[in-house]
Amino acid sequence: MGAVRHLLLLSLVVALAAAGCGRTRAKTLPDAPALAVPPPPARVIAPPEPEPPQQATPPEPDTETPQQKPGRGRQTPGRAETHTEPPRTDKTPDTPPAAEPARPAPATPVPTLQQALPTTPTEAERQVRDQLAQAARDLGRVDYGRLNADGKSQYDTAKRFIEQAEQAIKDKNLVMAATLATKAAGLASGLVGR
Repeated sequence: MGAVRHLLLLSLVVALAAAGCGRTRAKTLPDAPALAVPPPPARVIAPPEPEPPQQATPPEPDTETPQQKPGRGRQTPGRAETHTEPPRTDKTPDTPPAAEPARPAPATPVPTLQQALPTTPTEAERQVRDQLAQAARDLGRVDYGRLNADGKSQYDTAKRFIEQAEQAIKDKNLVMAATLATKAAGLASGLVGR
């Protein structure tokens, strides 16, 4: 009876294994319809603007002969010097050149964004020191404890800019000092309203 039991148990295991492996097809998604690709947009190509004709100025005539030119040395035989002539135009010399249409001049000059430093070093240093003093006054009016993390970071950065600007003044680098003072004043004035 033990052999029959083993045989039944073995056949049960084989039947379960066969039932589990019986499905060999994987589940797949149905094929989706192909996407319709739109045609590319139409391209508009603008014709290039014609350039105004430029007056060809003839080069200065070369009055020296090849033997008179300094630094040339001896010419090797078979090597002839070639002179190129300016391109000739079909215009007759009696016709005046065509006048270009007058373009309106800009009414006002475009302002520059960079502030120019005064010409004297003492005046420049005074302006930088005034800007640093204003930044220090603005930082003095700010309550550091009430600032959020971003505000505290800006406050610390403005303090570092002031210190670096003072060091730049000591090093007589007034351009760097002016840049740092401007940055410090901007950060400090932005923190006053907080």
